[in-house]
Amino acid sequence: MKCRWALVIAISAILALTGCAADIGGGAAGGNGSGSPVQKPATSPKPPVEDTVPVKVYFGTHDAKYVVAEIHKLKNDAALMKRAMEVLVAGPTSPDLVSVLPKATQVRSVAVIDKTAYVDFSREIAKRGFAGSATEILAVGAIVNTLTEFPDVEKVQILVEGKRVSSLFGHLDVYDPLSRSPGLIRGK
Repeated sequence: MKCRWALVIAISAILALTGCAADIGGGAAGGNGSGSPVQKPATSPKPPVEDTVPVKVYFGTHDAKYVVAEIHKLKNDAALMKRAMEVLVAGPTSPDLVSVLPKATQVRSVAVIDKTAYVDFSREIAKRGFAGSATEILAVGAIVNTLTEFPDVEKVQILVEGKRVSSLFGHLDVYDPLSRSPGLIRGK
């Protein structure tokens, strides 16, 4: 019985000394000697990436003379440009504007290389006779002006099923990368 009491006293003494030793040596690990924990300097939080961003998507006017931007809130991620093209295919929300691409068109991909956006559509976009030359000008202008709204895009190469094509509807040359058409844009 005496051994048990001696063992209890010894363990209590060790625990008491261990607890005191931490205070004597400058406090607990991470302490500042005053018994209070050290506070780490505040770091400035990184600004959060917005979940959605406003994107200008261009659609045609009823008189087939201009394109007008509609602002759409789109998810801000790696597929943002592709999503903008999908909105273009889906058509405008405003009754004052018209869709300029065949509804069955699929956006296969959008990639930017050396400030040129390569937008690849399914074969449904290239329908000869889908529309006249004025609508083809609006369609190409809507694609190019929408993608050149992005700061890292200066030109747009339109592809169909991964290949360059001479024309979409049979009226306008789209074989080479195209630049923005500011003269085609009209404010609302």
